[in-house]
Amino acid sequence: GVSGLLLRIVLNAVVLFMVIVKLPGIFIDTLGGTLLSATIVGIANGAIRPLLALAAIPFNALTLGWTTFVTNIFAPLMVVKTLPGIEISSLMAMVVSILLMTACSFALSIIIQDR
Repeated sequence: GVSGLLLRIVLNAVVLFMVIVKLPGIFIDTLGGTLLSATIVGIANGAIRPLLALAAIPFNALTLGWTTFVTNIFAPLMVVKTLPGIEISSLMAMVVSILLMTACSFALSIIIQDR
């Protein structure tokens, strides 16, 4: 239900906040920007990504699961690129942060069954 979705959104935001604070190579100019970014990416991972995954089901059979992989990688990247005040200084930092967020979001989707 809605409480599971909200819990996943909040937990995704907390995970992103920790990734931003702890991972070298990612910089956000203000604490407010960090919190806003964490909230927006948390909403995207908690609400939008599952909808994209649902829409991609027919394509997954044709692409042997690559559609889900690409969606998991590019959905947070598109959100992060649109937010002001974010600097990602290395490709490795970007890849590691997206992989961490994807793994955590996937785990939260399994643990919190709200669909």
